[in-house]
Amino acid sequence: MYALLLTLLILSLPLLAVASWDFSKATIEVDEIMSGGPPRDGIPALTAPKSVAATEAAFMRDDEQVLGVFLNGIAVAYPTRILSWHELVNDDFRGLPVLVSW
Repeated sequence: MYALLLTLLILSLPLLAVASWDFSKATIEVDEIMSGGPPRDGIPALTAPKSVAATEAAFMRDDEQVLGVFLNGIAVAYPTRILSWHELVNDDFRGLPVLVSW
């Protein structure tokens, strides 16, 4: 079981890459580029989300895009429109802690 989880984790990690940026053709001054977006830890994770049966999910559209997880006999669909606001979900699959990242 743990070998499967380790394999899934390894396969889901992005390959590390070293970026070598060429700024010689930049159309703006590089020193004018400013950091943006929310600060560190500025996007709250969902912790212990409540799940409802698909038949009871009136807030879902028929064409809703979801990120699905099936583990320990449990299937959960996380709507990407909600994940776009939180990016991380800390969930529990029958005692197994799971982090869902978007």
